[in-house]
Amino acid sequence: MTPSGSSLAAGANTLSHRQDLTPLLKARSVAIVGISQPDRFGGLLFTNLRNFGYRGQIYGVNPRYESLFDQPCYPSLRQLPEQPDCAILALPNHRLTEALQEAADLHIPAAVIFASSYSEPVDNQPSLQTRLAEIAQTQHMVICGPNCMGFFSLQERLVISGYRTNPATLAGNVTFITHSGSVWEAFVQNRRGVAFNYIVSSGNEMVTSLADYLQFALTDPATRVIGLFLETIRDPQTFTAALAEAAQRDIPVVALKVGRSERGARLAQAHSGALAGEDAAYDALFAYYGVRRVKSPDELMDTLELFSTGLRPPTHFVSALLDSGGQRAMLVDLAEAEGVEFAPLYEGTQQKLAAVLEPGLDPVNPLDAWGTGNDYDALYANCLLALDADPATGLILFAVDIYPTDDDDRRNYPNIVSSVLARLQKPLAWLVHSSAAASDSQVSQLRGLGIPILLGTENGLRAARHLLEYSEYQRRRAAEQGSKQGITNLYARPFADSQIRPFADLLTRPLDEAASKQLLQAYGLTAVTEIIATSLDEAIRVAAEIGYPVVLKTAGDILHKSEHDGVRLNLADEAQLAIAYRDLETRLGPRVLVQQMIMGGVELLLGLVNDPQFGPMLTIGAGGIWVEVLQDTRLLMLPATPTSIRETLLSLRGASLLAGVRGRPPVDLEAVVAAAMGLAALAADLGDLIAEVDINPLIALPNGVVMVDALIVPSENASGRVGK
Repeated sequence: MTPSGSSLAAGANTLSHRQDLTPLLKARSVAIVGISQPDRFGGLLFTNLRNFGYRGQIYGVNPRYESLFDQPCYPSLRQLPEQPDCAILALPNHRLTEALQEAADLHIPAAVIFASSYSEPVDNQPSLQTRLAEIAQTQHMVICGPNCMGFFSLQERLVISGYRTNPATLAGNVTFITHSGSVWEAFVQNRRGVAFNYIVSSGNEMVTSLADYLQFALTDPATRVIGLFLETIRDPQTFTAALAEAAQRDIPVVALKVGRSERGARLAQAHSGALAGEDAAYDALFAYYGVRRVKSPDELMDTLELFSTGLRPPTHFVSALLDSGGQRAMLVDLAEAEGVEFAPLYEGTQQKLAAVLEPGLDPVNPLDAWGTGNDYDALYANCLLALDADPATGLILFAVDIYPTDDDDRRNYPNIVSSVLARLQKPLAWLVHSSAAASDSQVSQLRGLGIPILLGTENGLRAARHLLEYSEYQRRRAAEQGSKQGITNLYARPFADSQIRPFADLLTRPLDEAASKQLLQAYGLTAVTEIIATSLDEAIRVAAEIGYPVVLKTAGDILHKSEHDGVRLNLADEAQLAIAYRDLETRLGPRVLVQQMIMGGVELLLGLVNDPQFGPMLTIGAGGIWVEVLQDTRLLMLPATPTSIRETLLSLRGASLLAGVRGRPPVDLEAVVAAAMGLAALAADLGDLIAEVDINPLIALPNGVVMVDALIVPSENASGRVGK
């Protein structure tokens, strides 16, 4: 299904499309409107372009000067001798409308706006940002900003910044796009050796969004990895299309998405003027397209450096070489917490290691190879080769601190690695435990050899996990690619397209439990035996027909029955049923549902949510009362495969219950998967009409699954939308 884009910010793109950012990020000529003296913002814009060696023409526009920087200064854009590709507006808010209108009238295709474009709200008048957006959109201009720091396009030496910069900054293969100006500045000035082809501060994204920059970066052959600092996504369709393209082209995307906490989401909304979105929906989106989600700038930087090398481990296991038993224990503890698995070494590998290790050192992984220190250079070289040759090894971590006092030792660690590097077949990364003590000289040597440096045990292990899991994602994606193309054929769709339209009339209001189950049963889900009754006599009769014990529920016009004390469980006989019925009748009305009482099993939650940005998603988690208590749920992007549903179930914290505990038999996991696939089929047919589906609980039994309660809530204005 196409994700909906109903919660876009004002002025943002509303359709998935590809903006041509060439006039912006590869501008052949620029005009600095508001150019000024060298020590001022407008002057630094010129100085940075000149010092970085920008090869295009730079025009200065400011009516207060006849010349600046030994070249003419023009009173307006209209007086320029040629039309520039990009107008750089180094102007305050009150001068933006006139300047951008002039640029639009001259058909200048791109502009940069640094000022906030904020205006106090006035009744019946559009905001300054809205007026600027309308000007730009009329002429199909691309705009960086407003409220941005600018950008570096380093292959072009095109540096648009009004702050002091380092002209020695090298071009590289990492693209970084950020909603935070401070994060942009920090990454521009990083001392990690991470080099960028583009580093963009996108600002308020009045016209051109982060998704547009992401799409453009994918067209650049130099781009090897893309990093994102996100507050929200203003153009979900373009963003999703870009992620799909990145996955297809095996270009990793690493994202630091803020707004995980409720307070963080509110702050992001206040700062960006756009919805932060449900965090779980972003997790589902990222998992679907292989995006690696990080938690901090340091983890982001470690992960970008690791991915920038182009390494792809052939297995999901790590082999590690250390010089400390204590640090090895720390590494094992942290690796377990981060989900990093060490390779189980083959017997032949253990024999190779035992032959070179000193007595008392065990040939195990992770490997502490430091004994007396005699001939340590040959020892470490042989250990590296042995670990590399092991079939289970996917990634080697040389997890040793490198100290400045060893810089002049001809047997220092970079020289050891250099002696065997050409013979290594597996990716190698260096993990520094104590980044504060790392030798700048040796770090530089290792990076010169093409070896990424991970600074800090915890962040380094997280980066390693991102690389291992991304490589596994790409292997699985390649294996599933054929089935993904026809994935909706996996769904047991009970209706032809022409038969779906009548459901539009049904989905004009929330469906009660009976109606919800009726529709879900059409998609292959099984409901518990139940019968509607409208009197006590009728309830007694149908209970006898079903067989005690039974459940009695109100069938009145109530969406959440338990919140109104409208459910009575495990009624063992007619007397208990009568007491329960009279209470429900008095408070909630005579209409009830008499239901078979299901004993045993595992209570699950299965549902659909229609995310306002990314469309319908499956909800899978612990059900019953555990929904609120454990909050153990996952969202899964659609379309889904049985494999992805199965993996999601097994990723739950309560997954061990499915396998059977304390003598209980395991549940029929494949029946749960089939039920979820049926719900996915419903989403394929009716997802645009449905706001949410809640099957809670879905009881998983040893021989199948059964719906005990269900609720379907239509989306707004659902009626009449089917088939359009």
